[in-house]
Amino acid sequence: MKIELLAICDAATDYQGRLNVLGVFEGIAAPKTPVVRERCCIVTRLRFGRNEVGPHQLKISLRNSKGVQLMPEMKANFSVKVPPNRASVAVNMVLNLNKLKIEEFGNHEIALSMDETLQGTVPLTVARSMKKQVRGTMDN
Repeated sequence: MKIELLAICDAATDYQGRLNVLGVFEGIAAPKTPVVRERCCIVTRLRFGRNEVGPHQLKISLRNSKGVQLMPEMKANFSVKVPPNRASVAVNMVLNLNKLKIEEFGNHEIALSMDETLQGTVPLTVARSMKKQVRGTMDN
């Protein structure tokens, strides 16, 4: 399995195998904690080869720099099928998060595990902002 995309963004859809992603970000700035992001998505595009057909379990977690979970893990069970005329297949997943609440400033990470093995991470920084509202960008 190869991770082609792992990101957090404002919105995403998967329509007939086409992954539409809007507003990818790597950090949130806010004047105080807890920081609540009303709506966002974690998106993945994973490529599986012929030798990886069958059932799998995807697990996404958000954790701080000490490895402490900042929200419940999200799990998805799915089965991979590769058409006979193809060497591999891409699987898209959109995980919608409503009212994502992060209790602390710092460098966090989104981790993707497949079948109980960590496959990759991306950073999510939550920083103190001088502005009075939550911002999706890191500029101050």
